[in-house]
Amino acid sequence: MHPDEQNELQEGRHPACFFGSMFLRLLLGIHLMILGSAMAQVGGGSLDLEKSLVAKWDGVMPLDPGKPLNLPNSTHVTQLEDFAVSFAFRVEAPPDVEHGTPLLTFGNEAQKALLTWHLGAEGIAVVIQGHGLAHSVPTGAPVAGRWQHVVLNVKRDSKQALSGIWLNGVELNSWREPPGPLVLAQALFEPHSRGIANLRLYNRALTRPEILELAALPPIASLKPALPSFATNRAIMTNEVIAILGGTEAVAVVEDGSMEALLVAQFPGSHIKLRDLTWEADTVFRQDRPMNFGSMKQQLERSKATAAVLIFGRQECLERGESGLVEFKTALEKFVSTCSEVTPRIVLVLPLAFEGKLAQHNAALKEYAAVIAEVAKTHGALFATQNIPLQPGATRDGLNLTLTGATQLGMSVAQLWSGGLKEPDARLQSLIQQKNALWHRYWRPANWAFLHGDRTAQPSSRNHADPSQRWFPSELEQYLPLIEAKESEIAQLANDLGGKLP
Repeated sequence: MHPDEQNELQEGRHPACFFGSMFLRLLLGIHLMILGSAMAQVGGGSLDLEKSLVAKWDGVMPLDPGKPLNLPNSTHVTQLEDFAVSFAFRVEAPPDVEHGTPLLTFGNEAQKALLTWHLGAEGIAVVIQGHGLAHSVPTGAPVAGRWQHVVLNVKRDSKQALSGIWLNGVELNSWREPPGPLVLAQALFEPHSRGIANLRLYNRALTRPEILELAALPPIASLKPALPSFATNRAIMTNEVIAILGGTEAVAVVEDGSMEALLVAQFPGSHIKLRDLTWEADTVFRQDRPMNFGSMKQQLERSKATAAVLIFGRQECLERGESGLVEFKTALEKFVSTCSEVTPRIVLVLPLAFEGKLAQHNAALKEYAAVIAEVAKTHGALFATQNIPLQPGATRDGLNLTLTGATQLGMSVAQLWSGGLKEPDARLQSLIQQKNALWHRYWRPANWAFLHGDRTAQPSSRNHADPSQRWFPSELEQYLPLIEAKESEIAQLANDLGGKLP
């Protein structure tokens, strides 16, 4: 008797077993539904940042204190229930310790302040009319001479803490803002600093992806450097930040660390960094991420990528075979176009061959490789190939890479700049693995739902001593100095090696 038939027979004879089995299946179904609702497919489409936009001023305001700027359509009364204010600021000197530095004031026609922002020694404080209460967030690093992005995001709810203050794309404070409109009638924006840029007023609350998008806008267009494509200059830049994207193979390359070890040793003093944006199940067709994680474009911007290495093709070949080549090319070109919105410095990688029983798919995989090479040529990207035959034992099951396979794939990318085959320095590789482990904890933290997902209003997601303060986001940012410290160790060792590889 078939095992499934035997199980069904046993369930039929024993009602308790039957109902227990059905209950477990029901729980599994609910679990899968919850997982599905907490994940979102990442796309390359842009967000509609013009929706419900009451007013905006791009660029830096050349205004002096006492010269207010009228809102457009100021003859109409604007009632703000849910709303958001977004702007960037820069101060040239540390804030006044005693009184603070006024940043921005929103007032009505009677010159009565409705919203005020102050920068003090401890951070930024925002006062909303009718509260008499200042919501504040710490600024952390010194702010003098640096652009900072601030969002006041108000989503009124008498029970949940859905309103908050965001600094540089991180929510650091949230509270319950009770219902009741804030009425702006012929409102006046009166900036107290020349360093106010990209000021926007929305008649709705913003989502985290929208806040990330606004935080990525350069205060001045010229501040965003024009990066040369690899088609015109394939040389590695100083302070190059290389983002790795792809599925399981790309994950293995990052965990191995050979590619990065070869590059930082080959170019000591260039401070090359690798940023792991891989995800195990990623293909060019879909990239699932937790709720509010941000689009692929935003992920590249958040990682400050100046170059992107794309490792795709094998999983897509297994899923769709030769009949999926046209779809693969369309999806890959769309993916490359998304990356090009951030940087034109793109590398496409020749996929490693399958082994064992899966080797029957290698003929189709060669056709996928030809498509990848064609897309690379069309978009001015580099195409990384393997100059040596596939090493025995490159996979553990024909598909998933072993250490040998991950090293070979990573070295094939590094050879674009480092020349012939070389073995990475073991000490350097170990430091890089430690750094990438820290980055993984920062980029893909546990308990995402409480961090930026659908449970941020829960009491356990905030400081018990001051429930208005979000502690998970600020704690997560503490990984950044740890990553920087490890990168300093890597740079020091690379300099000590002096570009000499074993």
